Parts: sequence; C-alpha cells; structure tokens
Amino acid sequence: MPIRNRLTLKGKHVVLTFGHSAFKQQSLVLCLTVSIVALLLISSAAWADEFTRLKGFWECKEEGAQATLEFTSNQNLIYNGTAYTYQLAPGVFQVQDETGVANYFYTIEDGILLIMSMDGSVSQCRKGKKPNNAAASKKPSGAPSPSADGPWPPPYVKPQPPFDEVNPSPELLLYKFAGRWDHVTSNTLTNLYLKPDGSYEEAYESGYSGTLANQGGSWGATGAEQERGAWKVVGGLRSGRLILRDQSGNETAYQYQVHIQNGEVYWGEYFINNRLYSVKYIYR
Repeated sequence: MPIRNRLTLKGKHVVLTFGHSAFKQQSLVLCLTVSIVALLLISSAAWADEFTRLKGFWECKEEGAQATLEFTSNQNLIYNGTAYTYQLAPGVFQVQDETGVANYFYTIEDGILLIMSMDGSVSQCRKGKKPNNAAASKKPSGAPSPSADGPWPPPYVKPQPPFDEVNPSPELLLYKFAGRWDHVTSNTLTNLYLKPDGSYEEAYESGYSGTLANQGGSWGATGAEQERGAWKVVGGLRSGRLILRDQSGNETAYQYQVHIQNGEVYWGEYFINNRLYSVKYIYR
C-alpha cells in the first residue's frame, strides 16, 4: 500500500504519493519539477509586478533633506542624478556601487514609498514630475572633470546659506570635504589630507603594541605608506563619490556616506569605502 502524506500550503492541500515502483518515483520527481518551475514563474511575475509599482520618478525626503530617485528599468536606477545597477526582489532592492552591494528595504502604502537603509534611516518618497535636468550622470572615468557649475577646485571660500544638501555647489563641496580625514583601528592609522588646491596626500601606518611599559615595551611603527595625487567629490552632502587620481594617473572612486546612528546625523564623520573617517578642518 502506498504511503500518503498531506502537505498544507496557504490553505491548499497537496497530496504526495510515495510508492516503491520506479514509475511512481519518476512521477513524483516530475511533479516536484513542475511545481518548482511554477514557483519560479510566480516569483518572476511578482518581481515584474514590483518593478511596475516602483517604475518612474520619485521625490524623497530623509530627515528634511531632499533627494530624487528614478527606477528606469528592472536593473537600473538613478539616485540624485547618478546611475546605478540594482537587483529587485519583493520588499528589497540591492544596489551595486564601487564598494559592493547595499540592501534597501521598502514598502509602498497609499502611494508613498518608504525606504529603510541599513543604517536605520528612512526615506519617504512620492511620485513626481521629472525635471529636464534630472538626467543621469555617468560614473566617472579618467581624470576628475570640471563640474557643471565651474572648474574644480573652485575658490576656497566659506559659502553662504542657504545650502542645498542634494545638489550643493562646488564651493560648498570643497569647503565641506577639504581637511584631514582620520581612520583609526587598534593597530593602524590612516590620514587622508584633502587639500583646498585639489591635491591630496594619504599616509598609512601600521604598528604593534609591545609588552607592558614596565617591561620595556612600547608602541612601534612596523610600516608606513604614502600616496599623492588629485581629488574631487561628486554628489551631495550626505552621499556621493570621492574620486582620487594618483601620480600614475590611476583613478579610483570611493562611495561616501554621512554617519547616521539612531536617527542622528554626525556631519563630522563619514563612511568612505565602508570605513569610518572623522574630519579635522585644518585648512580653515
């Protein structure tokens, strides 16, 4: 007598019959295969439906700051004028940038798109009309290029309010980011000097902690590295890209994001390439 097991899935009953014959086993495998394919098709349809809900231009607010977000296809989006690739699944989209993949959880209620970042910050978005100047800017290649508002670096002067966090002027970006940026771990120290003239120096030291002082031990440097070149920032005050070009002409773009913890913004601290840096404004 064949053994019958009943599986309940969302109120529907599926009866699986297990027998000893090869025919029954093959039938079971075939049924399971068809079921898996059906689930995959349902998932694909669900993802397509999710993109239909997200597609278009959104105007967002995060703790009073303005931002724009546009889903142009099921693999491409534009955030604050910068193009990114992403993968979509129900309730979450994964954005690919220079530093890796970032998860953003979302829900749509009454026409409002709520997006929660990994740091706990929440953006509230509504559908809006795309302005003519909201086209995506391509990711940079080659040397840092002049901005649309003038050459880089602009004059190093204290900017006057009002300030636009989403689309700041080159003068505001330079004044905000020119300084000494420090990243410290238990045995390393990185100093990144972003100078007002558009040049940079990066000093990296590694060390070790010796034995106790009464045993004759002390902290000692075991290695030091230094780089020089040109720098530029592209983006807003909360997030964007720091572009470094070394003396050999090699260019690297790092994603930056202001440090937000428990809803509080720490404007003197930024994650650069997923590392937390604090700034000292030594040039002011």
